[in-house]
Amino acid sequence: MKASRLWAVLALSPALLLISPLRHAVESQMSLHMLVEFPLLLAAGWAWGRWLPAKVLSALDAQGLLGATLASCVLAFWMIPAALDLALLSAPVAAAKYCSWLLAGALLAWGRQRLGAVLACFFLGNTAWMTATAGLLYREADRQLCVNYLVDDQLITGNGLVVTALVLGAQALLRLRPLFLPGNALDRDETGAG
Repeated sequence: MKASRLWAVLALSPALLLISPLRHAVESQMSLHMLVEFPLLLAAGWAWGRWLPAKVLSALDAQGLLGATLASCVLAFWMIPAALDLALLSAPVAAAKYCSWLLAGALLAWGRQRLGAVLACFFLGNTAWMTATAGLLYREADRQLCVNYLVDDQLITGNGLVVTALVLGAQALLRLRPLFLPGNALDRDETGAG
């Protein structure tokens, strides 16, 4: 399959969530809701971001900070148990959930290349820390945090969030790797070369 077709399929994947039985199947378990639906929406937004006009996006997010900041805020908000519950009980809140994840993905796709390695590491590291913290809280809670989800699923979700945090942390470190290679900008600054 050509890459452009793959991106098109990914961009259209949120439409599957309009099919009520499928949406309810995904959102009936906290682990699927947080570990499948959220990344799917972010990835679909990322696919959309590839097709948005560069002129508009460069005016909005020239340095990539808006996308990274928005993604961090979206992630933080949707890890709150009450927000998860409200997304299941209120159509406007569910719509806000879909829109916020899609927008975060679109802006991240655009701004990722503009974020320097250190800033990318900062945002990825912060996201990893926040995800690990939420995962540990979900895992270690002795009672049900979400009205709509059972404690067992909460434990599975917590474990999944911790694994996700480890992957994000590794990704953050990989973004810094080029800075430690010979001939990078830091070496030139230390030696006084230009």
